Amino acid sequence: MSVFSGKAVVVARPIAEIYARVSDLGQYREMVEQLPAEAREKLQGVEFRGDSLKMDAPGVGELVFNVTERVPLSHVGLEAVGSPVPLKLAIDLEEVDAGSTRIIPRIDVQLPAMLKPFIGPKLQEGADRFGEVFTGLFRS
Repeated sequence: MSVFSGKAVVVARPIAEIYARVSDLGQYREMVEQLPAEAREKLQGVEFRGDSLKMDAPGVGELVFNVTERVPLSHVGLEAVGSPVPLKLAIDLEEVDAGSTRIIPRIDVQLPAMLKPFIGPKLQEGADRFGEVFTGLFRS
């Protein structure tokens, strides 16, 4: 399994609030619609559907991720449905202080070693984008 960690970001919100928001994807549809056009543009190809997240992945096409793990206040895991390789997304949370939370996005994928040099940079880009999606929503 290859792991691609996105850039950790600190958001000025309590960990309980962040966990409540990342563990319930259904609430994001309305929030995305209320964002300014520039912010919505950055989320192009991302759609929230109840307990799942759809995103357009370069070179792969549409991927749908279902929430499969919830560890209160520390972790939310999603697993791809219909992916050509086993693929998971994870959001790990760490309390910085009472009003700030560190968010660490991660992609876990079973990738053949010979493909890693070709696909790895795209997956790293995806991990970084994954973090940007959520942090962008928390700043709204």
